[in-house]
Amino acid sequence: MPARPAPRDEARRARTDVYRQHVFEAAEEIFAERGFEAAKLQDISRRAGLSMGTIYAIFPSKTDLFRAILEERGRELLTLARGVAAPDRPARAALDALIELYVGYFVAHPGFLRMHLRAGTSWALAPSGTAAQVKHWEDVHALQADIFRRGVAEGIFVDEDPGYLARLFSALDQVVLADWVARGMKAGREQLVDRLRTQVERSFVRTGARAARRAAGSRPTRHVVSGRTRA
Repeated sequence: MPARPAPRDEARRARTDVYRQHVFEAAEEIFAERGFEAAKLQDISRRAGLSMGTIYAIFPSKTDLFRAILEERGRELLTLARGVAAPDRPARAALDALIELYVGYFVAHPGFLRMHLRAGTSWALAPSGTAAQVKHWEDVHALQADIFRRGVAEGIFVDEDPGYLARLFSALDQVVLADWVARGMKAGREQLVDRLRTQVERSFVRTGARAARRAAGSRPTRHVVSGRTRA
């Protein structure tokens, strides 16, 4: 049986995790405001309320911090997406769940969203970052493509290459959220969800399926994911 970590080690690990989240939140804001090149660790240190020594003990450099944010947030989003887009779910319900999840996640992490948008990365294309970032993107798009593949087979979505539809969905998601940022982030989460859902209806749902959905007056069933209401 493996030895249990000493209480002092557990306390140190818990403290480091708290510091790490403080640094993440402060860094996302600074990177969003100034961009990677102009951002300084000293500014992040002041915003987080932590010493430079504490930050360097967790992240050896600004580049390491930037990459860590992208990798950890990407991993979080992928885990949540896998949780709501189960293979046994009807394709349209799974896509509705992803819409709720993606919008909710970025509204809850506006600094990360703004930082990501400022970096100029297209969500429809594989990033040029670390192997972990590329893998997260590939896994998310494989998940989305599988939903579209099932939806095409079910006669719900337009008959098009599922990989292409997955990229187009990511592009729509990015445009809706970028427009939200450009307008001062005033709209609420539900407004953004409705806007993205409307664009998805127009772009991906077959005309007959769209008419049937309107006639039935259907709305997606809501579930709770990570303490937030999700479709």
